[in-house]
Amino acid sequence: MAFAPLNLTNNTNGQILGFFDSFEKGLERTINRAFSKTFKSELQPIEIASRIKNEIDSRASVISRDRILVPNSFEVRLSSPDFKRMQSLGRALITELTDLANAHIAKQKFQTTGEILISLVEDSTLAIGQLVLRSINKSTSVEWVAVLDIAGQRHTIGVGQTSVGRDASAGLQINDANLSRQHFEIMWDGKLAGLRDLGSTNGTRLEGQAVAPNKVVAIANESQIVAGRSQFVFRVVAKSAVAR
Repeated sequence: MAFAPLNLTNNTNGQILGFFDSFEKGLERTINRAFSKTFKSELQPIEIASRIKNEIDSRASVISRDRILVPNSFEVRLSSPDFKRMQSLGRALITELTDLANAHIAKQKFQTTGEILISLVEDSTLAIGQLVLRSINKSTSVEWVAVLDIAGQRHTIGVGQTSVGRDASAGLQINDANLSRQHFEIMWDGKLAGLRDLGSTNGTRLEGQAVAPNKVVAIANESQIVAGRSQFVFRVVAKSAVAR
């Protein structure tokens, strides 16, 4: 299935500068002043970071209104001198680049089908300062799964109707005395989702608004649900991201 590329040219200068600031601060925190001493005229690590960020943005594919998929594997090809200099920084550079890429993906609410992988490859055909970046999505097909996140735990919501409550009879049992036995239910057909309060005693709130009993309301990715004393986040994620 081919996806249309997302147009992300409307980012403000402030957002772009803020992103580069985060890269510079993160890299400086990890490697201190080694960059300024080691890299004076050659390729700078910040250039790798910015290229990865730009690649993420330019390769983003819109699956639906609230699902945007980006590559998760990046091969950075460098000239032999630049490759050796980057290697001298050790694993810390890859770790920092990975953390910053993940932070950008989370900030933009993008999704991937697996963990971020960044590798440096020596390419003797490149001149000093040149960089070739190749990115791929390692999954040829994407299966989207509905989940409810609560208190750091992730629960998969199957296709159909899943009730949530304090009783063992609920499809998803939550230890919260302020929940009704079967408090609310999530309806998921593999693409769209709905929420229905099951006539609970204390009610259900979606994005701060009370949900009328037994009335089905549509819910989108990242929806906040409050029931009893519990807070839930409904998400639609790529299958590989279910376990966390």
